[in-house]
Amino acid sequence: ATEFARQGLSAEETLTRVNDAMVLTRLSGLQATASVTTLTAAVNGFAKEALSTTEIVNRLANVDAAFAVSSKDLADALARAGAAAQSAKVDFNELLAVTTAVQERTARGGAVIGNAFKTIFTRLQRSSVREALENIGVATETSTGALRSSMDVLRDYAAAYSSLSDQQRAYTAEQVAGV
Repeated sequence: ATEFARQGLSAEETLTRVNDAMVLTRLSGLQATASVTTLTAAVNGFAKEALSTTEIVNRLANVDAAFAVSSKDLADALARAGAAAQSAKVDFNELLAVTTAVQERTARGGAVIGNAFKTIFTRLQRSSVREALENIGVATETSTGALRSSMDVLRDYAAAYSSLSDQQRAYTAEQVAGV
């Protein structure tokens, strides 16, 4: 409650967020302070989407119930990659979806997945990485010169991947994701 109050929230909003943090704590097994941090990061990181903490907890719970990923893994990934995702034009649901897909396939934890996507989203904005992708036919900018959503770029990269030579695959994968 003290942390939420420091954010300048009204008493009513503070109580709502405290309740949501406690629900997330029970659902995920996170410590209460980690739940507060996760919800604050998600609300602030995805401010353009105007998500409430209740909506965030509900989405985490729905994904947890429907797929082989825990709310804790989702929360860890959000805390680590949320800001980078937002700057890379990746919305909240897309980040949840891609985290879920990777977790189901790799059984890696949310923190590892979040760090990986933070790296990827950051790298996709580098001129050298965009140039490497453009060289294989993956557009990184719109017709107006603005950067495309990282998820759109990754989808196009995935579609082109099978037609690349082994050397092109290795080079572009290292450019996008690092060593």
